Amino acid sequence: MNSEEMASPGSDLGQRMKILRKAAGMTQQQVADALGVSRPAIAFWETGREGSARKHIPNLAKLFGVDPEIFLTGYVQADITLTVSPDENDMIKLYRMLDASRKVSAQKWIERQVKMLQKSGGK
Repeated sequence: MNSEEMASPGSDLGQRMKILRKAAGMTQQQVADALGVSRPAIAFWETGREGSARKHIPNLAKLFGVDPEIFLTGYVQADITLTVSPDENDMIKLYRMLDASRKVSAQKWIERQVKMLQKSGGK
């Protein structure tokens, strides 16, 4: 694996922060205000340059309503009941095979597809 293919732990943490922030419907400024840091600090962390991000993990977890472990490993073991169709189950299995950066890319692609569908009137 060359240096271009290697993802730093900071970039994984930053990606997780960004995903959770967006899922919470929050702006970088709102997160910054809640943590008592600057908006550029949040942008800095989300782009993989950790700075002091790790010390804020407990407060980020509270803010987003998640277990702090999700920032470190990318997942938390939880049993949930969910009914999915066979094709949705296939998509979930495929998604789980992706690394963190590819998951973000897949999410962005799906978001673009939904936006295009919405702009076209659902056709």
